[in-house]
Amino acid sequence: MFYIQVVRQRRGGKAPSTSKPSEVETRNEKSSKFAKTKTIEYISNTQQVYYLERRLFC
Repeated sequence: MFYIQVVRQRRGGKAPSTSKPSEVETRNEKSSKFAKTKTIEYISNTQQVYYLERRLFC
């Protein structure tokens, strides 16, 4: 979730006006993929920690 918010904030106004739309779209697509990957990784790690702690303390 955090990574998606960071990407959205970056999109806010940092795109240079002289860039071609295809370059900007490519960068946004890469940023979105990175954010999605990191979010999935974070969720997976959180679930794993929850599972391991539950086994440890229950």
